[in-house]
Amino acid sequence: SIVKSELLGLTDTYSRVWEAYRTYTEILGLADSVSKGATLHPLTETLGLLDSVVKSPSITRDELLGLKDSVVKETSVTRAEILGLLDTLAKGVTLHPLTETLGLLDAVTKSASIIKVESLGLEDRVSKHPSKALTEVLGLLDSISYTPNPTILAKLIRKYLQLVDIGGGEQ
Repeated sequence: SIVKSELLGLTDTYSRVWEAYRTYTEILGLADSVSKGATLHPLTETLGLLDSVVKSPSITRDELLGLKDSVVKETSVTRAEILGLLDTLAKGVTLHPLTETLGLLDAVTKSASIIKVESLGLEDRVSKHPSKALTEVLGLLDSISYTPNPTILAKLIRKYLQLVDIGGGEQ
């Protein structure tokens, strides 16, 4: 007989890989500020730009998943022992007592087999390497200023006086 089976194996492997590279990073920072004042200046927006280069060592840890396919051939011998029980009850019309027969059957079977196995291996790697990062920082600053509007203030006073006239404003 030919038996085909497929196995899934997981392999965890540790290895070190050293690499040298440079990383260029650009960071954009925004800062908003609101100021209140009694002046009559229009809305002002200030834009500040800061350009700087920063060098610092860093450690990057990467986890890679690799698939490894391998074929394995092997020879095996399988021995099986089969135990069969035969239980027989017989009843008769005669005056003989009840008869019970118990038979044991022992058989040995030898067979040659071919097993084909396909294994799937997963490989896990950890690598460490030094790196230099150049950082460029861009900062934006927004300023908003406003003044009280006399028209809106007059409308609020008018509504308050209407409430007072109705009798709901002062109790």
